[in-house]
Amino acid sequence: MMFGTDLQSEQVITLWQSRDQWWQQDSLDLSRVERLDSAGLALLVKWAKAALARGSQPQLINATADIYTLATLYGVVGLFQPIAQQTEDA
Repeated sequence: MMFGTDLQSEQVITLWQSRDQWWQQDSLDLSRVERLDSAGLALLVKWAKAALARGSQPQLINATADIYTLATLYGVVGLFQPIAQQTEDA
């Protein structure tokens, strides 16, 4: 699942309503996310906890340092495994 440029309260409402389409995934591509607020982080935390309950390790692909900074400030950074997207040259 790839999110758009905003992962803020307005988008969270729509994403929550369509979670049956992406909720079971073990990784989320955040490469396009430029803005994240506490509502967006809360959505990621709920998803990560659901993945952990399934026995999976939630992975954030291409999350920015700002996303990890916010997750660190809220004390939830340990829920996520960071993954850099692989390129064909790698």
